[in-house]
Amino acid sequence: MQTTQYKIEEVIEKAENLSYMPTIVLKLMEMISAQDVTVHEIVAVIEKDQGLVARIFKVANSSFYGRLKKAENLTDAVVTLGLRGLKSFVIAQAVKHVLTTADADDHSLWEHAVKVSITSTVLAKELRCDLLEDALVGGLVHDIGKAFIGSVYPEIPSLIQQKIAKDRVTYDEAEQIILDFNHAEIGALITEKWGFPPKIVDVIRYHHKADDIGEVCTESQEMIHIVKFANVMSKQFDALPDSDAENMLENISFANSHDLSADRLTHLMEEVKMRWKMEGENNLFY
Repeated sequence: MQTTQYKIEEVIEKAENLSYMPTIVLKLMEMISAQDVTVHEIVAVIEKDQGLVARIFKVANSSFYGRLKKAENLTDAVVTLGLRGLKSFVIAQAVKHVLTTADADDHSLWEHAVKVSITSTVLAKELRCDLLEDALVGGLVHDIGKAFIGSVYPEIPSLIQQKIAKDRVTYDEAEQIILDFNHAEIGALITEKWGFPPKIVDVIRYHHKADDIGEVCTESQEMIHIVKFANVMSKQFDALPDSDAENMLENISFANSHDLSADRLTHLMEEVKMRWKMEGENNLFY
């Protein structure tokens, strides 16, 4: 019998003490949340980090924001993103830092996060939700708890895979059996302390149990369903060959909370695959 050795409190305490969040990211998140902040104050902070400046220009001038004329200075770029878009961008940079630090060897957590993020934005656009930026961030951040757990208990990913192979259980079941807690709980608790928007924290907390969200706001519910569906779609893309569309449709049907038709799902899957390829050239996340 396995003795209890993994403590949720230990993960939270140690993860909070790790240098996950760059100082400039924390500063920007705090500033953007202030009601009286000005664009000039934000620009003054951003311009101190030339790498961040370059990434903001790249995003502001991307097809995601659809500018007819390229932003020629940092103020224009920040105005294009707006405070909501800038906060989403800053969170995305923080998440990338966490996920790529946690799995520095293969970046599999980050790659999956990007795929789910892209798929979430495609779904949000299809469903005509005014949630494109939230979908981008929600998809990117949903599994951040895995990074926190792995950083404190580096043996856990391997133990989970062994449990899955031995007992034929799901990842989430294996995680719960071994730890007696899960990455969704951890991710939500830590990002809530970091000041992430409530909708994003809700996505992290409930993306594996979307049927248990009656107490969260309507927008959060919409985002949770979108990210859950995007997560399932992304995993199916990786598990099945491109030609196996029929099996893929069957496997994702249980997560289709919006009753999208088979034709629409097929079209969306093609769009998602196209977007994944485009990210090699027009990446909003790097």
